[in-house]
Amino acid sequence: MASNAYKQMQAGGGPGKEESGEKKTKHTSLIKMLTFRVVPAYYKEIEKVANRKKITVSKLIRTYILEGMKRDNEISNSQGQEYTG
Repeated sequence: MASNAYKQMQAGGGPGKEESGEKKTKHTSLIKMLTFRVVPAYYKEIEKVANRKKITVSKLIRTYILEGMKRDNEISNSQGQEYTG
């Protein structure tokens, strides 16, 4: 179960391809990682939305989290710009 955009990214092209050349150690990247479980039925629905928007499930979830933080005034719009990518 993976969105079409994610499959394309794994194949070496498309959205999410890192071009910065900056490499992080696995430990450093895991420190700031959020992990949660989604029941398969919810994941399928999230995947459908991601496919419709032609983005990865991960990008869709990050976008929703960021929009929620802006809506709840946890971060300002200008702070939110640094999280998009």
